[in-house]
Amino acid sequence: MNKCPRCGTYIPDGGKVCLSCGWKPGSDDGFMDNPILKYMQEAFDKASPEMTGDDKIPDEFKERDLAAVGYIGPVFLYSLIKNSSSELVRYHAKQSAMLLVMHMLNGVIGVVPYLGKPVKKLNTMLLVILAFLGARNAYFGRKEPVPFVGQIISSIMEAL
Repeated sequence: MNKCPRCGTYIPDGGKVCLSCGWKPGSDDGFMDNPILKYMQEAFDKASPEMTGDDKIPDEFKERDLAAVGYIGPVFLYSLIKNSSSELVRYHAKQSAMLLVMHMLNGVIGVVPYLGKPVKKLNTMLLVILAFLGARNAYFGRKEPVPFVGQIISSIMEAL
């Protein structure tokens, strides 16, 4: 009973190659003997000659991205943890947190009989639009409050 030294798969008696990984007895590197793998390696080498692992993106743009992504529900916590030293990220995280609180309060409005559900739907639509506007401001690096409720949010946050 023969086993492949590379992957440990059973090789039948008289077998010349491992059916699992392509290893051949007596070859230096049976793995790269496979023409498909050779083609894939050549294509990768050709496509990425200068790939060093450094993305070369300035920190300012990373901050903008984190601040904009923070408007997706409770993701603002991630952006705060990832880059808490940035004033832009902290500002937009506070705005996003208050919008999230308003979404939660909106859920309470939905419980009210008769008028609750239509009002909740309108409020949800308005809050989603406000979140998009806030994310847009964050993406462009602006520290502008979210329209309508942003001024209230800013005054509450300054008081805390």
